[in-house]
Amino acid sequence: MSNKNSLVGANAPDWDEIDPDGSSSRLTQTNRPRSAKGLVNPEIELEPNELPHDKRFDRISVEPERKLRDECVHLTQKNETQSRPLVDCVNEWRDWYRGYEQSHIEFEKDGETVRAPLRNSYQPDYGKKDYAKLKDLERGAERHKDGSTTVMLTLTGSHVNANGEPRCIADHMRDVQGGYNAARKRIADVLSDYDWEYARVWEPHKDGYGHLHIAIFIFDSDPEITKSDFEPVMRSHVRNCKPAGYDAHKPESDAVSMNDEIENIGSYVCEYIGIFGENPLERPIEEQIFYATTWATATQKVTFSNGAHELMKIEQFRRETGLKPEDRGSAEDESEHEEIDENTGWEAKAICTVNSRTPHYNDPTSGGVDMTAIDGSDTLDPPPERE
Repeated sequence: MSNKNSLVGANAPDWDEIDPDGSSSRLTQTNRPRSAKGLVNPEIELEPNELPHDKRFDRISVEPERKLRDECVHLTQKNETQSRPLVDCVNEWRDWYRGYEQSHIEFEKDGETVRAPLRNSYQPDYGKKDYAKLKDLERGAERHKDGSTTVMLTLTGSHVNANGEPRCIADHMRDVQGGYNAARKRIADVLSDYDWEYARVWEPHKDGYGHLHIAIFIFDSDPEITKSDFEPVMRSHVRNCKPAGYDAHKPESDAVSMNDEIENIGSYVCEYIGIFGENPLERPIEEQIFYATTWATATQKVTFSNGAHELMKIEQFRRETGLKPEDRGSAEDESEHEEIDENTGWEAKAICTVNSRTPHYNDPTSGGVDMTAIDGSDTLDPPPERE
């Protein structure tokens, strides 16, 4: 548990006035939504006409047995559980996010109460943490005794269904995720002779749909690996992701990049993960659609392999202390330090939400995400069949 000093200060919420954070835009990748700061008031519920006309009333999902957050499903007059329209799901995500801006967690110790902000992965500070992790992973790979080689794979799928209409955005995301799950196993086969780690990052396309980047770090400065060796990986994705076509995933295309084609992979990937100081409710509508989709489907925007986490810990220690990893002390010393940290005596007592200056308290152990499977319909949004 954190100590008292980390729970109070400039970031602690003010009981009398809580303002959402907002700051200047920054440049984005060319295929990301253009900056639209100021076009959307984060305090006002979105109207359907503020979403792209081809998506506003579409259900977010129609795939039978697809699990969505409870906020994104409803019971129809036919007693069927179906997903809600996209505009409703985006507004639910916006309301959920605003709730964090008005909430904090309270800790108690010896009769004293301190407050800490309630965090979620869409907040600007969280994006900064992911950025630091990716840079730590990049530096850790560069320091590896055997050197390193970097590979970037991009997995996607068509945004149009078999009827020539926009695909339900949550079903598209899960299609791509299914292709990745299969491709990940093939990566292990291709790199079976090497030590390697990876980071997986979802990126919003300019229309709000998502696609995946897999940044792979091979711990060999001159491996006998070429782009063509990843053909089984890309074909596995195409076979297991119905809207994916092979032409867009050929190793000789931009879907596979290696070394010199990737300048500063940490910064390159970090373009996709966050908004670095910007309120997500002030981002372009298409980007908010993407965030709402990851939220509705409980999709993690950034994940790392287990070994990548270990590399990042070493580099974090080096970055924060200026010491070498071998200066950390023995494992016994570290375990003793961890035990002290875990027994500071501060106990989480309540999650407090301030609404109209009146605090409301909830049990901090009653959290979790409730997901419900929808009945859906196989015929409403058939994925395109690809060769």
